[in-house]
Amino acid sequence: MRKNFSYEYLGDRALIISISQGDINKIYDTHSFLSQKLEDFVLDYVKTPDSITLYNDPYKISVKDLSIKVKYLLETESFSKKKRKAIRWKIPICFDDSFGLDIKHVSKKINLSTKEIIDRHLKGTYKINMIGFLPGFIYLSGLDKKLSIPRKKTPRKEIPEGSIAIANKQTGIYNIKSPGGWNVIGNTPSSLFNKNLNPPIRMKEGDTVKFYEVSMQEYNNLKKNEKQY
Repeated sequence: MRKNFSYEYLGDRALIISISQGDINKIYDTHSFLSQKLEDFVLDYVKTPDSITLYNDPYKISVKDLSIKVKYLLETESFSKKKRKAIRWKIPICFDDSFGLDIKHVSKKINLSTKEIIDRHLKGTYKINMIGFLPGFIYLSGLDKKLSIPRKKTPRKEIPEGSIAIANKQTGIYNIKSPGGWNVIGNTPSSLFNKNLNPPIRMKEGDTVKFYEVSMQEYNNLKKNEKQY
């Protein structure tokens, strides 16, 4: 266990735990375990695909003492039985021209027809690597290598809520309207994020996602009857 973790101070206000052979399920399990054990000492956690940053409450514990406590917990206690079972989510996506804002641009750049892009994207099974940066933004690994394309040189000032986009080796879901530089290929009618709920998003790192195509009519029907996932 102890060989899987390395530790680094981020000034005097945070501890970075890096996890070798980055496994998003291990990131989630470690975060879940520590958040239960350290709720009186840690103000916030920030997860990436290969690390967790813990922001300590300086009035209760120093980052040095937090490091000692974390090392002890991770090296002496087992949390393998506390793992959360990953959920497989099925998400509808509509590729109508009104939603696929960049699909023709992507087609030209990677030399594939829009149909090939859609087919390849639908065949993928994606894993949630991270949720954040923007509220509810979902980072998904598992994109077909032939669909890999850089972010747009000039970001859009506004990307519609529900947009599904690709950049480099990932797919992303914009759950709120916002600026963004990813290449938008479609939109989902499903409500995946609601700031008024607790938690605002039920999907978690380590879960998997499978997209299925819907027509514009089906999209509109689902939108009328949308429910929080």
